[in-house]
Amino acid sequence: MMLMEIKEFEKIISTKGDYGLCPPPIEAQEGLNILIKHFLGKDWYVTLPISQEQLNTEAIYEILSKHPKKKSLKEMFNKD
Repeated sequence: MMLMEIKEFEKIISTKGDYGLCPPPIEAQEGLNILIKHFLGKDWYVTLPISQEQLNTEAIYEILSKHPKKKSLKEMFNKD
């Protein structure tokens, strides 16, 4: 799997204009595409003829399946 490097992300946001101390805005779909590339790899794709919204659902499912939340030490040992 090929993770997106921070330099690649910095290159993307550098094209968005100067927002001073604040980060530039990124459209929701572009942000999700960046996360898909980072977590699932640049070669990830869906072969079904589905809408972009359905593809987003599939990508989120894949990301959550492959990268489950890790339990903290407190969660592991707290028996409340």
